Amino acid sequence: MKRILLTLSFISVFLTHDIFISNSNAQSIELIGDNYVFGNPAMPIASYIIVKNITSNSLDVRCQKNIIDTAAGTQNYFCWGTSCWPSSTYVSPDPAGIRTIPAGFADSTNFTGYYDAAFSGQISSARAVVEYCFYPLGNISDSTCLTIHFNDSGPSSINDISKVTGLNDFYPNPSNGKTSISYKAEKNSQFHLIDILGNKIKTFDLDYTGTLEINTEEFGSGIYFGNLVVNKRLVEVKKLVIN
Repeated sequence: MKRILLTLSFISVFLTHDIFISNSNAQSIELIGDNYVFGNPAMPIASYIIVKNITSNSLDVRCQKNIIDTAAGTQNYFCWGTSCWPSSTYVSPDPAGIRTIPAGFADSTNFTGYYDAAFSGQISSARAVVEYCFYPLGNISDSTCLTIHFNDSGPSSINDISKVTGLNDFYPNPSNGKTSISYKAEKNSQFHLIDILGNKIKTFDLDYTGTLEINTEEFGSGIYFGNLVVNKRLVEVKKLVIN
């Protein structure tokens, strides 16, 4: 099921506002993700959260989903652990829904939350607001939560931008020294390369259409994100792995 969901998210446009870092009052986990996510209403919209163990011990981490607002005929499901869990699942089950994160490690690839506004067969721009909480197994009081708004808070202006702007995928990806990415942009556009902790490590001013050639030898190995920013709005994100 997970492979199918990841394929669907690949062909859906992923649009977002800003990166948010949350650890609230929790002692063990920090979350890095986007509060607002938009996409093609005909496809499931994906939200990605980086889950970081900020303790000195390995943690077995559980995920809990809390629906704050949603529309009839839509579905909210998520992937965590070794599988993806349907809308009827609110707490990832033990053991398949438990992810072990080593001390000090940030897991950037395991969690994906999905919102399918077209599940009933009718294409809809209906919104959903979903809270995802992560906590060490057996210690729900040590929860860290992040609230995701799917298709919420001004999607029309962002969708207008997305019709004429966009990013292709990085190639090659993973990169072993160099990679490139093609783009369509507008005036006042920039491309930011962001590391796994949300730090901006490289910025490019863009022409209307072109290809960026990026020397990745100056960056450490790991996972990065390429952000297309138009008129100070983050309109698309692509993931890059550097070996």
